[in-house]
Amino acid sequence: MGKLALWALVAVVVMLLLRTIGVGKRRPRDERADGESAGGAKQPQAGEPEPRGDAGELILGCAVCGTHVPSSDAVFARGKVFCGPEHRDQDERRAGAKASK
Repeated sequence: MGKLALWALVAVVVMLLLRTIGVGKRRPRDERADGESAGGAKQPQAGEPEPRGDAGELILGCAVCGTHVPSSDAVFARGKVFCGPEHRDQDERRAGAKASK
């Protein structure tokens, strides 16, 4: 019985050591390369659709600032997605300035 308790204690100590070493090697979520999240999935860029949330609504990124908004709140113009009419208008002004050059 004493040997069984000793082996159980050794197993617990080894598991704790491995767990401690493993935690030290993990990188925080915001330091991952290539926009990769902790789950291993890539984060969508501005304008790319994100996976549907809990409510089943598509989340989209603003073409100007990258803010993510539900598709029901998004403003669509010229094939782009915007978080509001201000950024839609800002993009129109920017496109007009480029066209006049």
